[in-house]
Amino acid sequence: MKKIFRLLIISVLFFTAATPVYSKGVYILCYHAFLEKKDPYSFTSNQFKEQLERLKNNGFKFVAFEDIINDRIEGNKNILVSVDDGNKSAYQAYFGVIKPMGIKPLLAIYPAIINRMNYAMTWEQVKELSDEGCYIASHGYHHMFLSEKYYKSDQTGFKKEIYLSKKILEEKLNKKIETMVYPFGVYSDIAVSELKNAGYKYGMTIEPKMEGLPINNNFQIHRYLMTKPAQKDIIARISKQAENSQINSNRNGNYIEKKETAPEISDKMNKIDNMNSMNNMSTVNDNMNTAKNMNSMSTVNNINKKSIIYYPERIKQIISEDAFVPAQKEIKKADINPKFKPFVHKSETSAQLKKNKKEVTEKKNRKKKRQA
Repeated sequence: MKKIFRLLIISVLFFTAATPVYSKGVYILCYHAFLEKKDPYSFTSNQFKEQLERLKNNGFKFVAFEDIINDRIEGNKNILVSVDDGNKSAYQAYFGVIKPMGIKPLLAIYPAIINRMNYAMTWEQVKELSDEGCYIASHGYHHMFLSEKYYKSDQTGFKKEIYLSKKILEEKLNKKIETMVYPFGVYSDIAVSELKNAGYKYGMTIEPKMEGLPINNNFQIHRYLMTKPAQKDIIARISKQAENSQINSNRNGNYIEKKETAPEISDKMNKIDNMNSMNNMSTVNDNMNTAKNMNSMSTVNNINKKSIIYYPERIKQIISEDAFVPAQKEIKKADINPKFKPFVHKSETSAQLKKNKKEVTEKKNRKKKRQA
């Protein structure tokens, strides 16, 4: 039985060894803030500039998202800079670092903080950056997980992330919003289904891979999350990958076929042999995953029939009926899921809130002592 299994795997590997390797590609980098903070997601302006210059010196060129979707890119040494959330430091970094280098970034904005939080940009600043040529994408409304779990717990809140964020951004910027940058990189089948219904054409994740061109899956565009601990390794890795001899242009400019050699197939078979003890468990897992996928597709198909199909006419009617802003009396405490809270960067107000909370607690303790 083991020999038959081995022969079957060798046959499959032999006939499917030729895989497309795209000759064109882009590495999308995900930044958040440009501040002198100790958190892993913040870089100073100088650190940010040094990273971009290092990439430029390694032969990379910076492209805009419009270049990607309109097929105006050649080769694989391309970088798209994306900045998530709408922190006001992004506005300063644009004019201090990004614009002087001739870069057109993608900015992912979630409207809940714009003009409201002291660490966030104003709508005037977002509009100015949009007019400067920055590509604006939605990043949800409250920066919530677009997961199936959140959809099941709060459909109204889930749809608000997709539809209302799009509506507000379009009204404020007078531009069509066609891209969703998934908050936390989390997405689901139902999220993609609703995104399509709302009129989005693209979705971006947090998965460290080069995005081959033309884009294979519009709603699963890969990005590298830039953090302090990982940034050097990421730049070194993508530089090496871009130079990899497996990624070359053929004369037609589309893709070349890479065939695995006999030693490579043999190596794969040795790895399979080492995992023979796990074959039964693997089979069980495969069956379970198949069942889950079938259930997931069934759920999406059922929901699709109830989804909003006509945008923006239909969505305007829903918003006017306050579907996204239910009356306060309709909100029940049991419906609030503590695991899903709006993502809010720490700011100066955080310390004040802690101080206020501490004072309230001390006041209660003093009152209890007097009563005792």
